[in-house]
Amino acid sequence: MKKIILSVALLVSMATFAQKDELKNLKKLYAKDALTTEEFNQFKGILLKLESVATTEEDKTSVTFYKAMSPLLELSTFGQQPTPAQVAKVMNPTTLKNLVQGLKSTLDFEAKSGKKVYTDDIKETLTWFTPMLQQSAGMLNSMKKFKEAGELFYSIYQLDNTDVSNLENAAILAVQAGDYSQGDKLYREIQKVGFSGTGLKKFQSTELEVAKILAAISLESKNFEQAKKDYANYIKLDPNDLEAQINEANCYYHTNDLTTYKNKITSILDKNPNNATLQYNVGFLMISDDAKIVDEINANLKDDKKYKELMSKRKDMFKAALPYFERAYQLDVNNADTKEILKLSYDILGMKDKAATIK
Repeated sequence: MKKIILSVALLVSMATFAQKDELKNLKKLYAKDALTTEEFNQFKGILLKLESVATTEEDKTSVTFYKAMSPLLELSTFGQQPTPAQVAKVMNPTTLKNLVQGLKSTLDFEAKSGKKVYTDDIKETLTWFTPMLQQSAGMLNSMKKFKEAGELFYSIYQLDNTDVSNLENAAILAVQAGDYSQGDKLYREIQKVGFSGTGLKKFQSTELEVAKILAAISLESKNFEQAKKDYANYIKLDPNDLEAQINEANCYYHTNDLTTYKNKITSILDKNPNNATLQYNVGFLMISDDAKIVDEINANLKDDKKYKELMSKRKDMFKAALPYFERAYQLDVNNADTKEILKLSYDILGMKDKAATIK
C-alpha cells in the first residue's frame, strides 16, 4: 500500500515539476521581442503539452493567457513589418475573438483570485493593441462583415467597459447584420449603462433613439408582448410619435386583444381625425399579413375547405381596414397609394361598382 501511495505521490510530483518546467520555457519564449518560426512552433508544442497536464486553476489560466497571446507571437515571426496578407492570415475574425475572450477570462480570474500574474502585461498590451483591434473591426465593417465586426467590437468592450463606443458599435452592427436577438441584448445593455455619464461614458445615441430601436426590434421579431412594453416606454419619452402609437396598438391587435387595440386606435384618431396619412397607415397595418395569407391560399388551392377559410379570413381583414382607407381617400383624393389600396379593397370585397369609381 505504501508503494502505491509513494508511486502516486511521485507521479504528482513529476507532473508538478513538468508543469513548472513548461511554464518556465513558455515565459522564456514569450519574453523575446520576436520569435523565429522554429521558436514559435516550439512555443505551440510546449503550450499543448501544458494544456494536457494543467490541473490547477492557476495553470489553466496560464494556458488561457498564452493561447490568447499566441497570434501576437506568430505575427512576430514575420519581422518588424508583416505584410497585410500575413496579418490577415493570422488575425482573422475567429482568432481575434478568441484572443480577446482569452485575455478577458485571464483578467476576470486574476481579479477574483487577487493574484496578478498576467494582468499588468495584458493591460500594457491593450494600450497599443486595442486601437489595432478597433481598426480591424472597422475594416470588417467596411467589408460588410457586420456580424464579425460587431462581435469584435463587443469583445473589445468586454475588455474595457469604460469606452462605451465599442458597445454602441456592436449593437448597431448586430442589427445591421440582421441578428436581432444580439441587437436586442446589446441595446438593453446600453439602457442598463444609462445616458447620464460624461466623456467615455457617453453614448452617441440618445435614450429616445435606443428606446425606439428596441421597440422596433421587438416588433420585427414578432415578440409582441415585449413590444408592448418597449413602445409604452418609448411613447413616454416621445408622446407625439403617431407611428409608434399605431405600432403599439397593433401589438394588441396581433395578440387578439381587440378591445385594447380599438381603444388605442380610437384615441389616436380622435386626436388626429383629419390626418390622411394616419388613416392610411392604420388601414395598411391592419392588412400587414396579406402577403402571408395569399401565400397560404396559393398553397391550398386543392384543399377546398382550407381555401375557403383563408379567403374568408382575407376578406374580413380588408373589411376591417376599409373604413380607414375610405377616410384617407376622402381627406386626400389625389394620393396614388390610397387610391390603389382602396380599389384593391373594393375588388377583394366584391364591391365592383365602388372600385370602378376610383380613377
